[in-house]
Amino acid sequence: MANILLVDDDSTVAAGNASALEAGGHSVAVVSTAAEAAEVVRREAPDLVVLEGMLDGAYAGFDLARSLAWDFPTLPLIMLTRADEHLTARERSSQDRDGWLPVQRYLEKPVSTDVLVYEVDHLLPGAH
Repeated sequence: MANILLVDDDSTVAAGNASALEAGGHSVAVVSTAAEAAEVVRREAPDLVVLEGMLDGAYAGFDLARSLAWDFPTLPLIMLTRADEHLTARERSSQDRDGWLPVQRYLEKPVSTDVLVYEVDHLLPGAH
């Protein structure tokens, strides 16, 4: 069992993902803002973070991912997002730079709960 932080401002998606992760044996904390997520990571040291890129009415999830990767370089990060629907062609091409988005998995929504649980289970320390 791992402690998972789920960061998503869509309460329906968050609830479904939390239920699936809990059914998989994980403990899940859910927050809806980048500020809440940063606080929980510092206070509770989760084993893995699943986050939305589009937070706080903009791209705060991307900034959060970079901040967490810098401060907690061994913390696995999974991003679930529809951000590519909102990025310009130029912004999408800039994503290819090394380090631009330091997450271990980038999954476009909608993501089935089976896929999410699989990805979480395989990214956890000691999974392989």
